[in-house]
Amino acid sequence: MRKENKKFLILLFIFFLVGLWLQSGFIKNTKQTIIQNNALIVGTILKEHPELEEEIIRAIESENYEANENILEKYGLTNLESLNYLEEIQKLQKKIYIFSGLFFLSLILFLYGYFCHTQKVHRREIEKVDQYLFALLSNDIKVDLKDFQSGELATLQNDLMKVTNRLKNALERSTKDKQELAKTLADISHQLKTPLTSLVVINDALTYNDMDDVQRKRFLKKQEETLSHIESLIQVLLKTSQIESGMIELKKERVNMEQLIQNAAMQLEVMLIAKNIQLEKKIEKGLYVTGDPYWLEEALLNIIKNACEHSKQNDTIKIKAQNTPMYTELIIEDEGEGIDKKDLPHIFKRFYKSSPNKDSIGIGLNLTKSILDRTNATIRVESKKGVYTRFIIHFYTNAI
Repeated sequence: MRKENKKFLILLFIFFLVGLWLQSGFIKNTKQTIIQNNALIVGTILKEHPELEEEIIRAIESENYEANENILEKYGLTNLESLNYLEEIQKLQKKIYIFSGLFFLSLILFLYGYFCHTQKVHRREIEKVDQYLFALLSNDIKVDLKDFQSGELATLQNDLMKVTNRLKNALERSTKDKQELAKTLADISHQLKTPLTSLVVINDALTYNDMDDVQRKRFLKKQEETLSHIESLIQVLLKTSQIESGMIELKKERVNMEQLIQNAAMQLEVMLIAKNIQLEKKIEKGLYVTGDPYWLEEALLNIIKNACEHSKQNDTIKIKAQNTPMYTELIIEDEGEGIDKKDLPHIFKRFYKSSPNKDSIGIGLNLTKSILDRTNATIRVESKKGVYTRFIIHFYTNAI
């Protein structure tokens, strides 16, 4: 029950007690008046006939009024107005009128005052809500409703607080998204600047008439490699932006782990054959994870491709997958050049490239982490320079 209602009920109870007190007083005065009237009548009769004292008292106690009403009616004393000749009755009647009038006037004034007070409080709260909404329209979301009293607007105040929190979160996300977009555009501009400059130089060189066929073919091959690099960069950036912006709703399907790894490895068949790299797979039979098969394949493709790029001729890439009570664990390990300790904390950052890997785009592992983050999975990397690099992925069966 609200505080205002409690106050109102307490005050009404006080008025009720006052009313009972007045009623008790009126009853007491009425009894006193009846006693005085009986004393007057009895005293007058006994003055002339003292022998009738006991008979008169018995008649009063018997309360047999009907037998004597004819006598009173004969003298016009059967209606209430006929009692006005008694001074005490007149006084009592006057008191009842005065006190009843004052009581009901006080009650009316109280109800009117309470109504005015309530309206004033409501107007004040409505003004606060109005000021609050105006502040929100002015993009000032620092104001709050904590000083508001509880009342009929409590639900509205609570809803406004929820709206404010959502607006704050939306504004923070918008600000963060703008910062990320600015950073991404700056990174893209930086990444495209070098290959585009190279294309401009190559294109100018190809216009020379005195260039021999061997040199021209070399420039054309470099041009093809640069265009391929730009195409790969743009494709990966598009995929990353689609994932991070939430444009794509990832499916939640049961995906066979062995089939997933096989599909990813098939896309790297040329690279594996060129470097004579062997895939040593140790995958538990009937192992399934939950996620989007297309995007999970993309994530594993980037990891295996990274392992191929850093492996030497005739190396082996080990892939191990097993189930545990809490998660499904996938480990992809290569015997390549390893990663410097200083580079490990930054390996999943966008456009970050470790020192030896000059030709990498530096966005594949960032895309992989974005996909896994949205698939209720985690990824971490362990490495020892010149010995191995190990990527460890946990696909959780339940939310963590």
